[in-house]
Parts: sequence; C-alpha cells; structure tokens
Amino acid sequence: MSDLEFGQLPPPRSIPGERLEQRRILLERYVAASLRSSPKRWWRRRRVLLPGTVVVVTCLAAAGWGLRPGGLADRASAVGCYSAVSLQSDTAVIGGAAAADPVGACLEMWRRSGLESGGDAAACLRDDGGIAVFPRKDACGSLGLRPFAGVSDLGRRFAAFQHDAVSLVAADRCRPRAEIVADLRRALDSYGFSSWSVDDSGFGRPWARGLPCASLAIDHDRSAVVVVPFPDLRQK
Repeated sequence: MSDLEFGQLPPPRSIPGERLEQRRILLERYVAASLRSSPKRWWRRRRVLLPGTVVVVTCLAAAGWGLRPGGLADRASAVGCYSAVSLQSDTAVIGGAAAADPVGACLEMWRRSGLESGGDAAACLRDDGGIAVFPRKDACGSLGLRPFAGVSDLGRRFAAFQHDAVSLVAADRCRPRAEIVADLRRALDSYGFSSWSVDDSGFGRPWARGLPCASLAIDHDRSAVVVVPFPDLRQK
C-alpha cells in the first residue's frame, strides 16, 4: 500500500491540447528510435512542434569568405533551432513553413523563449541533409557546415509525402492497420520513394498492449515510415 492519502490529492485537471500534441510527438520519436536496429544519437531537444503544412522553400544565397559552398537540404520537414553554436546544444525542432525562412522562424522562436540572439543567426546544413540554425552569423564556418541555400527536389517531395502521410493516418487512427500500411505504401510509391519501407513491428512489442490505434514517425536513418502504436482516444 502507498503512504499517499488520495483524499488529499488535488482534483484532476484537463491537459491542454498543445501539451497532448507535444506528448504525442515525443512518443512517436521515442518509439521510432526504439525500433532501430542500431540507434544513433540525434540532436537533443527541448520542445517539438509538428509541421502542419507542406514546406514551400525559397532559395537563399550563401555569402562570406572561407565558407563551404552553400547546399540544398534533403530533409526539409523540420528545422533545428540550436541554442548555441554547437550541434550538442539544446535544440527546438520546428516544422511546417519554417524551412521557407529558417532564420526568421528560429529568431521568432528564440524571442518567445527569452533567448537573446542579438538578431544574429545563420542557417546551415547538417551532414544528414537537415536544416540547422545557430544564433551567430559565422556559425556555419565555425562548425565546418555548408550554408543553407534552399531545399532540394528530394526534400520538397518528401515534405509533401510526409504532409499527406500524417493527414492519412490522422483521418482515422483506429481503422485496420493493414489498410493504413497499404495506404502508406501507395503514397511512398507515388512520391518516388519505393525503396522506403513501412514498419509496423512495434505492435508486436509488449509495451504496445492497450494501444490499438496508429500514429506516425519517420526514421530517415533506416528509410522507414514507422506506424506507431497509439491509444484509442475515443475511449474514456
């Protein structure tokens, strides 16, 4: 028996929708990482915002002496806003239209978070093709990264696929899983990602009991779309 006096506990409170959404995203990322055969360290995150629209990107010119040539991002569905000029610093991950103006998006996020950047920031390409923004204009050169110069055709196509895939799963999370897997397979093929796999093996894990519905995570390292076990929110 616990020593807690349950009668003295505060009354239950409802969780804001934004917090529930953040918890869902963190769960998806955790499950996707747990299914990898050889997990790799990604960046550390303090908060995550789910992209809600297809990414449309304008090309930004890279300038400056001593910089590597600017490059195009292959992973455009999210932008990492790093709190310091280090790939190990705390990072906020934002998506949606952020890739169209990653510096502006991160400056606004930092302003809301109380981080003083002095208005200086640089958008760079990580070695994995993702977009990283740091609070200093010379960050790309300091870290040996290429300046961000826009999004590749591959990045645009995958961002469009991911937008459609998220909508597809969210439309009915609790329909037969085989239907969800088949729809994701067709979407991957239609966008030209036939080499990607759809992984729903998480449903065979012991921790998936009581999670009959589905959510979605993307594992770029394995080129896999992961169908994540998710609770049935219709039940009370």
